[in-house]
Amino acid sequence: MTSPEDFAKKLDELWRKHLPLMRSRIETIHSALEAVRDNRLTPNLRAEAAQEAHKLAGSLGTFGHAGSDAAAEIQRLLSGNVALGSVELGRIQQLLKMLSQQTESRFPSRST
Repeated sequence: MTSPEDFAKKLDELWRKHLPLMRSRIETIHSALEAVRDNRLTPNLRAEAAQEAHKLAGSLGTFGHAGSDAAAEIQRLLSGNVALGSVELGRIQQLLKMLSQQTESRFPSRST
């Protein structure tokens, strides 16, 4: 049987292992937002960003991480054919900032 300390250590190791991939997924979403602001968002980049948000929602949910809900909402906003106006863009930016902060502060007392 695994002790709570061993479990926490293994979870910590998994988080650290997956953190670069989570950062990459956040960066893809950020790139899509920049493309919206520059009026150069392609359907492919939008779909890729929505897919990365979906993957983030799932992986963060596995860790029981609060960022899962933010990622799921980003996915919802990026999915579909609805135009991304200033309201939607502002909401995605807000969610992405929160998601980035929460992801980076998983272990605030330790270096990553």
